[in-house]
Amino acid sequence: MARLAGTSFRQYGARAGPSPKMSEESNIRFVRSIWEAIREGGIEAGLEKTPGVQWRPHAAGGQVLTSEEALKFVNEFQGQRELLEVVPYSYHAHGDYVLASGSFRLRGPGRISEFQIHWVYEFDGDRLERATSYATRAEALEAIGVDEL
Repeated sequence: MARLAGTSFRQYGARAGPSPKMSEESNIRFVRSIWEAIREGGIEAGLEKTPGVQWRPHAAGGQVLTSEEALKFVNEFQGQRELLEVVPYSYHAHGDYVLASGSFRLRGPGRISEFQIHWVYEFDGDRLERATSYATRAEALEAIGVDEL
């Protein structure tokens, strides 16, 4: 069956669709591709892959942002700091969720800072719907209802 960009198998009445395992693997591949795009081209490149996604960075105090608003928020958050490196540590799927943990290293006037971040990406079928960041892995795990992955 030919697959159209931005559509799910369910929209075209596929009987079984992909198995849950295949969906989880596909979702992890997509999240990896976002992090790789950020590594190669900056935050803008990662956000270009995700139009229509709701972003909830924990540093935004509960705000729900579009990809465009998320880019503006990140630019303001970075200030005069430059993104040097993005290092993903792990990717784990649990149903419609993918937990990606890693670190971002920034260089600013006279210093380098690094922070760890944990993103929970929520999919509806094969479409990424929202991404929420957490300061700790424990908070991210709690958000998807598990103790460990």
